[in-house]
Amino acid sequence: MNIIRKITTAAFGIAMLATSVVAQQQSEVPVSTTDPVFLFNRACYAQVPVVKNIVDMSTRFAWEQMGGEDLKRFTTLEEPDFLEGWDVRLSKRLYRLGVVQSKPSETFNKNYPEFKEGTVTACTLILDGEDDADIILGRMNTLVGKEPISSDIPDGELLTTAWAGGNEDFKVFVFFKSGKQNRANLLNVTILSKERI
Repeated sequence: MNIIRKITTAAFGIAMLATSVVAQQQSEVPVSTTDPVFLFNRACYAQVPVVKNIVDMSTRFAWEQMGGEDLKRFTTLEEPDFLEGWDVRLSKRLYRLGVVQSKPSETFNKNYPEFKEGTVTACTLILDGEDDADIILGRMNTLVGKEPISSDIPDGELLTTAWAGGNEDFKVFVFFKSGKQNRANLLNVTILSKERI
C-alpha cells in the first residue's frame, strides 16, 4: 500500500469521525461556522498530513496569507520543508492558521526510530481568546474520541492538554492550550508519518 492510499484511508476515517462528531455536537451544543473546534477539524485535523488540501482551502475561502515574524512564530525550525500561514476571518472573528512540514526532529527520532525517514506535519489554529476553555476542551475530547493523556500542564502563561494515538504508519498528537483565565488559546495537530511525503 503506497503512502497516498494510506493517507486517503486515514483521511476517510477521520472524515467519518468528523461527520459523526458534528452531528453529535449539533444535538448537544449549537455549532456555528465560527466554532473554533469545527474550524480546526475542517482546516487541520481532517487534512494533515496532506498540506495541499489546506492550501487549496485557503485559496477557495480567500484567507489572507501571512509572512514575516508572524509566520515564523509557527515553527522553531530554521528551514522547514514547508511553512505557510493565514489570517482566517469568519463573521466578526479572526483566527490565525499555520502549517509546517519537515523531517522528524531528534526528539522524534529518539522516541520513534522507525519513523526517522518520515515526515512531521503540524497544523496550528490560534484562537481569538473569546471561547470558554472548558467548552472547547469538551468539544476536543469528542473530536479526538478519547480522554487526554495529560491535562493542564503549565507552559509559561498557558496550560497544555494533550492527546496521542496512531498506528504503525502514523503517530498523531493533538494539543490544546488555554489561559489561566479559562480562555481557549490554541489548537494543534501534529502527525508523524512513517514515509516521506
